[in-house]
Amino acid sequence: MRSLDLKPATSVLPANVDYRVLDAFAADGDAICEGGRFDIVLSDMAPSTTGHRDLDQYRSYELFLRALTLAAGALRPGGTFVGKIFQGAEFEQARDAMRPLFEKIRIIRPKATRDESYELFLIGLVRRDDTEPGTHGSENVLA
Repeated sequence: MRSLDLKPATSVLPANVDYRVLDAFAADGDAICEGGRFDIVLSDMAPSTTGHRDLDQYRSYELFLRALTLAAGALRPGGTFVGKIFQGAEFEQARDAMRPLFEKIRIIRPKATRDESYELFLIGLVRRDDTEPGTHGSENVLA
């Protein structure tokens, strides 16, 4: 298991966790996949909120797209991506960016989410094999 975060871990992690302090925007996709591709990529990234809802939503969208780009290169065919996003004007664009990569897309709002929160999770199920005819590779995620 590999984990990326901006901050060092504050608790003891199991021995099988490869924890890296790293900015997702500076992350090298090849380094993330060192050792092979993954079955699941989970992104719980969220921006530091400013109190300006539109700005916070847009920054969440940017983080979501970055996580999706990393997942496109890191997931095995058949893999799953789960990404947090604040629901806003760019939500449909985020979902559309997933369509070339996954056979199914689901939207989840966990029951534990506070009522005033506007965070959702977009889930991409069954990562398409980018070597199959008619599918798109990771270079086309943001096209």
